[in-house]
Amino acid sequence: MKQTYHTPASAFVPLLFYWTHYCPLDVSHHEWLHIHGKELTAKRGTRLFEPGDRGDYVYFVCDGLLATAWWDAEGNRRIDRFLPPLHSALTRNNLYTHRQVDYEVVALRKSVLICIPANALKAYKETCTEANTLVHVMEQKKLKQYRKKSRLMLIKHEIARYRAFATDDYMKSMRLLTFQEEQADYLGISRRTIARAMEQL
Repeated sequence: MKQTYHTPASAFVPLLFYWTHYCPLDVSHHEWLHIHGKELTAKRGTRLFEPGDRGDYVYFVCDGLLATAWWDAEGNRRIDRFLPPLHSALTRNNLYTHRQVDYEVVALRKSVLICIPANALKAYKETCTEANTLVHVMEQKKLKQYRKKSRLMLIKHEIARYRAFATDDYMKSMRLLTFQEEQADYLGISRRTIARAMEQL
């Protein structure tokens, strides 16, 4: 996995701007992020994390598109979540366990992201109200996508499932950012099903 690290001040602007939407920040928060955060540029197809990797991190997407993904018993890729800008992924089930997630974090497009060690964020969360707010917001953003996707996956008719995906206000932005192959892997359907559904939109 080829990674390029560099930490100009501008690298942290998207995360800091996002964070300030939920609570006021001061210079100490900027300093903490500059100490613990690293900018990572990932080429399309880069696997940023695989189960069993040493070290756990939070990846915050500044630009591009990531996904969490796994492969089923038949060798088919299944996309768990899309991660456009301002979304994040933690490589543990939560900050208070050492058990890693069972999916990969992969770049679907060339992406720029901030990488923060999970242990550093956990320690900061326990002593800083603003850090606790950031962790809460990240978690709620993740859960929102899971809830939206779960409703779609309850639709048994695959064409109807895709039509619901394409017309849902939340999912519409995901559709515009992704290719049909990625959408098929996300919804557990085929590209042929998508083509048939598109004829009815």
